Amino acid sequence: MTQNPINNKTWFWLFFSLAVAYVFGLFVPLMNEDASHHANIALHMVQNHDYVNLVDDNGKDYLDKPHLHFWLSALSFNLFGVNTIAYKIPALLATILGLFSTYKLGRRLYNQPAGLLAAVIYASAQAQFLANNDVRMDALLTASIIFATWQLVESVYNARWYNYVLAALGLAMAFTTKGMIGFVMPCAALFFLLVYQRNWTAIFHWRWLVVLVCWAIFIAPCVYCYYLQYDLHPEKVVRNMRNVSGVKFILWQQNFERLDGKHWGKGHKDYFFFFHTLLWAFLPFCLLTYVAFFDWAAFFVKNRFTPIKHYEFLTVGTIIFIFVIISSSGYQLPHYLNILFPFFALITAGLLITKFELHHQRSLNIYLIIQYLVIAIVAVLLVLLNFWCFPVHSWSVMGVSVVVLAAMVYVLVKEREVLTRLVVLSVLMASLTNVLINGNVYQQLLNYQGGIGLAQVVNRNNIPKQHIYNFYHHSSGFNFYAQNLTGFIGVPGIKEKRAKGEEVWIFTTPEAKANLLKEGVKYEVVYADTDFGITRLTKEFLNPATRKQACTTDYLIKIK
Repeated sequence: MTQNPINNKTWFWLFFSLAVAYVFGLFVPLMNEDASHHANIALHMVQNHDYVNLVDDNGKDYLDKPHLHFWLSALSFNLFGVNTIAYKIPALLATILGLFSTYKLGRRLYNQPAGLLAAVIYASAQAQFLANNDVRMDALLTASIIFATWQLVESVYNARWYNYVLAALGLAMAFTTKGMIGFVMPCAALFFLLVYQRNWTAIFHWRWLVVLVCWAIFIAPCVYCYYLQYDLHPEKVVRNMRNVSGVKFILWQQNFERLDGKHWGKGHKDYFFFFHTLLWAFLPFCLLTYVAFFDWAAFFVKNRFTPIKHYEFLTVGTIIFIFVIISSSGYQLPHYLNILFPFFALITAGLLITKFELHHQRSLNIYLIIQYLVIAIVAVLLVLLNFWCFPVHSWSVMGVSVVVLAAMVYVLVKEREVLTRLVVLSVLMASLTNVLINGNVYQQLLNYQGGIGLAQVVNRNNIPKQHIYNFYHHSSGFNFYAQNLTGFIGVPGIKEKRAKGEEVWIFTTPEAKANLLKEGVKYEVVYADTDFGITRLTKEFLNPATRKQACTTDYLIKIK
């Protein structure tokens, strides 16, 4: 039996400490871009009882992503009400599924300690915490991909009928979250596993046709919804395109559009973008992940890819495959890297456990020094953020942080096993970081979303939502927290409605507010709230002395 370097009690407290940080994240307001935008699509479903058409809060057909994320969010809204926590629950549950799948796959490919370590590394990743705060499709997509990969691998080893069905379900979940990448990636992972094993019989086994048929059945509702929304309505103009086939788009065009990049920006390619993104996205294990990848890659090259028992090429092959694809994409965003997190965790855990089992103490000591360096850098940043940029005021955050910090000091003083010290200190640092970020930094930072503040004004003062309009300004956060999919209006529309005696409130900017008087439109009530584009932080904003100058103002105005 494989020796477990970390006892069960320690594993429990590691996962518990991370869970506390994730729970703090449930109370972080939605960011005023993609997260609140996607939440509004689910809100449109709930308010209009329309679960077929994807329509955003501007009233426009939303072509880009499939339905599963929005369906799950709408289901959560129906169960728990329209609020921040309800929107985040599906992402958190998906993360738990992803962690369990990573553990099971790690146990299958390596052993139980490697599976547990892979799961805790995946849970510790900084961008995984972000995926549960700034909730888009990433947590669900990543979980679906690793779940599908685990079930495909189990199909090879066990060939139980339900593994094939669950593999098809995982592939369908991934596809209906973000398109064909969710189907291709687990299949590629399976291919690399079988090719390295020279298992040609399994590659060409007829049972994969069963998986394909089940997958087609599972994705049919989503594809049919695309058909209803677009193929039956060629007159629709979507992203300046007519005669859009939704079925063709989701089955073929979507991911190639992203690779081409022309519909999403200038198409500039930075081939090293994801190499340096990994440095912050996969904290605190990012440097060890680089070490693990090159160590495993060198091992396979040195052995000329000869099949060796208890070794696998699934992780390294998949990482290379996906890295090449996303690095050559004409449109690149940091969260594209998230789908590789379980695979990064697996190779890193595999390396650490292998070094431990082979008694490579010198290597483990070097890895520990690397983690000391990472922890020290993160600690400096935490001090700056929580004592200078956004000083801590919450006693609960202070209390939890002190407990986690005390545990780190205890481990530093008492623990003599190098691997245990490395893992525990790193994971506790991830927990401390995100308790402070979720419980303090984000709570203060997101107060600078003027739309959310003004939505609270609407709710508090019972302002009639049907009479609120956007005037040269839009905020998804305002719409979500006011639970009102606010439409746009111009000066002629304002004058027409006032002439009819209708009440008119407008959500607008300082510049547009000034133009109202020039157009002869007067107002009688003005609410204001400070606003800043928090997804693009600047040094001027982070500095408390210059923060005010970096901000602008959102207005909610009642027209006379």
